[in-house]
Amino acid sequence: MSNSALRTDEEITRIYKKYVDMVYKICFMMSKNIHETEDATQNVFIKLIKHLDDFKSDEHIKAWLIVTAQNECKNMLKHWFRSKRSDLDSVPEATYEDKNESDDTLEKVMSLDDKYRLPIYMYYYEGYSTSEISQILNIKHSTLRTHLSVGRQKLKLMLEEDENE
Repeated sequence: MSNSALRTDEEITRIYKKYVDMVYKICFMMSKNIHETEDATQNVFIKLIKHLDDFKSDEHIKAWLIVTAQNECKNMLKHWFRSKRSDLDSVPEATYEDKNESDDTLEKVMSLDDKYRLPIYMYYYEGYSTSEISQILNIKHSTLRTHLSVGRQKLKLMLEEDENE
């Protein structure tokens, strides 16, 4: 990475193009709302632009973006405005469509409980090891392995139900 504290436009553009889909998916998994996802994704990249520390590698950038996206969404979910809005049960839930994804497995992953969703996404879609995920998400390694195991079982049941229908 560059030695200067400020990032160049080219560097920001490269990072954005490389990681925007990943950040968007993580934000969508947490918020399940397209507009909030877009806001959170934008906020994550604004924080990247303002972040003054140099990154050691692309993996460091990727891990920073994952943690920042997760924290941004958590902050948005507990914001006072969210609790003041009316619940619109009549509005169908938005779905994220990935043109590169040929099956609905990602959709099933996104429907898992919060504690299973992000670890499974990071492990299977982003290629992180369990020790890396436990460090990034700041949870015990044994807890992470349990979440992955239970998440896989739930995912397997959902996929089997679809096959039987």
